[in-house]
This record gives sequence, C-alpha cells and structure tokens, in this order.
Amino acid sequence: MGILTRITSALLVNCALLLSAPSTAQNSSECDSGLEGPCATNSAALSMNDIQSIGSHNSYKLAIPAPELALIASYNKDSADSLDYSHLRLTTQLNMGLRQIELDIVYDPEGGRYADPLLPRATARTYGAMPYDAQQMHAPGFKVLHSQDIDVHSNCATWILCLEEIKAWSDVNPDHVPILIMFNAKEGGSAYPGVTPALDFSREAYRALDAETLSVFPADRIIKPDDVRGGFATLREAVLAGNWPALDSARGKVFFALDERPEKVRIYMDGRSSLQGLPLFVNSISAEDDHAAFFTMNNPVGDQERIRAAVNAGFIVRTRADANTQEARSNDTSRREAAFASGAQYISTDYYVPRLEFSDYSVSLPGGAAARCNPVRLDKRCR
Repeated sequence: MGILTRITSALLVNCALLLSAPSTAQNSSECDSGLEGPCATNSAALSMNDIQSIGSHNSYKLAIPAPELALIASYNKDSADSLDYSHLRLTTQLNMGLRQIELDIVYDPEGGRYADPLLPRATARTYGAMPYDAQQMHAPGFKVLHSQDIDVHSNCATWILCLEEIKAWSDVNPDHVPILIMFNAKEGGSAYPGVTPALDFSREAYRALDAETLSVFPADRIIKPDDVRGGFATLREAVLAGNWPALDSARGKVFFALDERPEKVRIYMDGRSSLQGLPLFVNSISAEDDHAAFFTMNNPVGDQERIRAAVNAGFIVRTRADANTQEARSNDTSRREAAFASGAQYISTDYYVPRLEFSDYSVSLPGGAAARCNPVRLDKRCR
C-alpha cells in the first residue's frame, strides 16, 4: 500500500468516526464545530450562508501521466509544475467532508470533438503512457476536462456523469449542508500549439446545459436564484435582506454557480437581470449588480477585507487556500489561514490530503468537520 493510499484510508476512517459518533459528553469536544451528523451543532437558527466548508479546485482532475507531463515541461516548465496535482473520486471527496465541487466544461453538441486528444496520442507508445479512455467522449453533450488536448484525464468525463455521482452520494446522505457545484465554461484555444479550440458558449449552449443539469437534479433538489429572491425586486436586495434559505431547509440540496467573466455571464442571463427562472447562480463582479449573490474572490490575502465585507453583507464567497501547487511545495500556510479568517463560505484546495513528497501542507476544518459556523458572521453565537 502506497503512502498516499495509507493517508487517504486514515482520513476516511477518521471522518467516518466523526460523522457516526453518538452525541455524548465524552465526544462533544470533537463535534462542537460540526454541522453534520448525529452530533451536529443545533443549526435551526442558521441560514445557508452562515457556514464555512472546504472544497476542491478542479475536483475532477486526474494526474497527468508522466510522459505527457514531460512534454508539457519541455514547452513550459512552470506550467507543468502548476498542473502537477490530482484529485480522488468525487464520492471520496464528499465522504471526506468536502462540500464544494468545481468542474470545467466544454461544449460538444455533436459529440467526438475531444475524443482523440493530442498529448495522449503523441505519447501512446512511450514508456509509462496511460491509455486514454474516450468511451464517454463520442456522444453529444458537455464534457469535463481541464485543457483540451493537454490536460484531459478526468475522474468523471461528462457533466451528467459528474452530477450523477454527486446526486447518488446526496441521496444516501440527505442531511448534508448545501453543496456548491461551481464551474467554468471553457472556450477558445490554448498557448500550446496544435490544440483544438473549445467552442463558444452561446445562449443555446447554456440552455442545453440547464437541461442537462435538470435531467439529473430535479428542481426541488436545487437551491435556485428564485428561491433566494422570493418577493424581492432583485436578487441582490434579497441577499442583503438575509433571504438565503435556512440551513436546515437547504440540507440535502445543491446549488450551482457559473464562475465566468461578465460578458459570458450576460450570455447565460439572457436579459434576466436577477436570473429569473434560471437554475444557476452566476459570479458577480460588483456588489451593486442586481444578480449579486455569489462571488469568486480567489486571493484571500489581497482581497481579505473585500471578502469579509461581502460575507458580512450576506453574499456567498468562494476563495482558494492554495494555487498552482506553490503552497504545498513550500509548506506556506499564510494563504490558507487568510482564507479561513476571511469568512469565505467555501475554501477551495488541492490538498485535503497532503502530498508528502512536497510537504505536509493540507487544508481541513477543525476536527475534520464538513462544515462549521462562519467565523465572520457568527463567531459569538457559535463559539
């Protein structure tokens, strides 16, 4: 058994013990900060934006096989280093307590556009090569991968397969806090030569994405913008008035966020200024936007005060505890600590399990909890 397998097994056992422990005085110190499981803190008075959870960055990504990574390094060593990370299956991540999943999708309305990627083909006869499994890549639909032709190995190859795995886990864990499923809609080419450009996301593409989403998760299992907006004129007004669903009513559900630049967000919104009738939230740039509810602010050091202000105002924020493998390689915890202190509800990492050939750097909540009371919004109430 390899060192990573041993660490993962130990973490899974610890998590299972935490979530299954009876609520007694003997173990209460382990469970005080937890908001899931039979020893959960009483959460009746909390809203879904009153928590803090850990998530993963590019949650679907598998390791790039050594021959493919070597080709990337020959072109750009820094890029190869930044891509040298991978993730466990989504089910395993959820079992370990992660409550934010990030996916990258490409549009493939005819099917087969990404079925024969460049680097697996170029290294197919090289020692250590990994065969590319194109089984799921031929049918029409949205595919999940990091960078077409270059970084293509995924633990769930399509949007539907990824969502089906999350839903299957949710079905058997109905008391979980809301899971944020955020995604990037990849378009265009690449800095690497010979790459097949990803198709643009048109209005029709986004409506097809909505349809695929609702084919897996029924509407009553999704927290939608309309659920937050209620009778308010705009989504922003509802958020500022504290109209996020209560945490207990949001259990067992997911919510989606398109994390893209404003021009792509506008295409998805299709003239609906508060996302009326749409199933997905979108990333906001300004707290003055009518659709403002969710923010991606990935620099918890430079954006510390901005994140805290947004969280205090009622918005939901996702930030990153590490990026490009740098913190793990140097065992630098300053960004991680800034992320926790910012109050961002979802803190993304590549290292919920440490990569020991780099360092023992890792990211988790105290006691291994899946969620805790938000340290900015509810410090006194939940201490």
